[in-house]
Amino acid sequence: MRRAAVLAGGQSSRMGQDKALLTLHGITLLEQAVQLLQQSGAEQVLVSGRVEHPLGVPDLLPQCGPPGALLSLLDWLEARKLLDDAPLLLIPVDMPLLVPELLQPLWQAAKPGVSCRYAGEVFPCIVPAAAGLLAHLRQLFADEVRPGGQRSMKAVFNFLDSVQLDIEPRFMHRLVNVNTPADWQALASGGAGQLQNST
Repeated sequence: MRRAAVLAGGQSSRMGQDKALLTLHGITLLEQAVQLLQQSGAEQVLVSGRVEHPLGVPDLLPQCGPPGALLSLLDWLEARKLLDDAPLLLIPVDMPLLVPELLQPLWQAAKPGVSCRYAGEVFPCIVPAAAGLLAHLRQLFADEVRPGGQRSMKAVFNFLDSVQLDIEPRFMHRLVNVNTPADWQALASGGAGQLQNST
């Protein structure tokens, strides 16, 4: 089964407000991300860090970054006996220019137990919903919960020996994150039309 998750549990401290609830073209970034994953072919979509959301998965270790969110997602899947090495596609809630065409090569490269991402990039990425990865993350967070170092996504990719794919140059601009009010203003004034035309 193709599973996917939106990472939406961050503090949005640089934005000054909840990024997930920012609205573009009448829809929040969170719901846009959920729709994107569904359109890309995900058969099950989860929302990390949003216990109030119908698809929500609570954070076991709040504010521990993407690796902490991944730990929570895998723990949630384990509790439902769904750790089967199937691909788990991860996107952050603050990448509003992503399109299904950018996610398809990742799905196509995904195999049971294999992680893949674009060369030099962290997100979007696919990791396996695997018991070994869950055990690794549990060990990392056993004594230290602060993000960084071995508790970073790059370290997770090293553990998984992640496959790196080349990205078509025409898609490079779609990997932008919206982290600050200036980023959001730039998107709303210039990038929003581009986003609207791509959907």
